[in-house]
Order: sequence, then structure tokens, then C-alpha cells
Amino acid sequence: KKEIVRKNPKKSRKMLKGDIMKKIILAAFLVLIMAVAVSATEFNDSVVPGLNITTDIDGALADAQSQGKNVILIFDQESCYYCVLLKENVLSDGDVQKHLNENFIVVIVDINKQPDVADKYNIYGTPECVILNSAGEEVKKIDGYVGNAEFLDAIKGV
Repeated sequence: KKEIVRKNPKKSRKMLKGDIMKKIILAAFLVLIMAVAVSATEFNDSVVPGLNITTDIDGALADAQSQGKNVILIFDQESCYYCVLLKENVLSDGDVQKHLNENFIVVIVDINKQPDVADKYNIYGTPECVILNSAGEEVKKIDGYVGNAEFLDAIKGV
């Protein structure tokens, strides 16, 4: 005679519910980790509080013509230490922001995401700034990292 072993159905359901809960908790934890990673990426993606920034060069040139402003292209890349310093120390400065917001359309260009734009303006390193007049013609370059006073002098001289 064969012995039939039956599992306790109540115990099986409890184990099944426990397994489902563990999977739900794990999935929620992974979603939370991914949300934190995305927000960190967004911070590295050239956001400077207080500064009106776009990534749309064509739109910036159209706005510059209609508003009589210049365009400043700020070439950047995620792994650039001096780009971080430029954003944290120079572009975050109140006087620099005031002058840029009043007189320029500011465009952040990630050279890894827009290599064609970097090639067009002969950009080989970052940070680098290219100032264009409202007609889109290059009028000045600021090579590398410069401090607040030097940056402000450079953009006021345009």
C-alpha cells in the first residue's frame, strides 16, 4: 500500500502569500533604488538652480533673435570634474546668473549626447563655452574652467 503524503493546504497558502510579499517588497525596493539613480542622473545632467537653461539649440537661436539676446553654449559632460566646478561655483553665483538670464539664452550641450554640435564648434574638451550672437555667429570662446570674476568679465565684454 502506497502512503500518500498531503501537504497542509493552509500552510501552503501561507507560504505562498509570504513568497509573494517578499517579491513585492523586493520589487518596491528595486524601484526605489532606480528612482534615486535617475534623480542623481538628472542632477548630473547640467541642472543649475536659478539659471534659465535649455538643451534646444535651434529654439535658443530663435529666442535669441526675437529677444535680441546672445546665446551661450556651455559644453559639458557627465564625467568632467571641472564642469561640476563650473556649475557649482560659477554658474550658481548670483551675479553670473543675473547677467546670463538677462542677456543670454543659455544652452547646455553634453558632448557625449550631441557630438555633432561639439564637432561643429571644434570642441575637444570640457568645460568650454561658445558665445553666439543672435544671428548664430560665433563671437567668443571661453576655454576651460575660469573663476566667477573672469567668467563674468568674459560674458560682459560681449
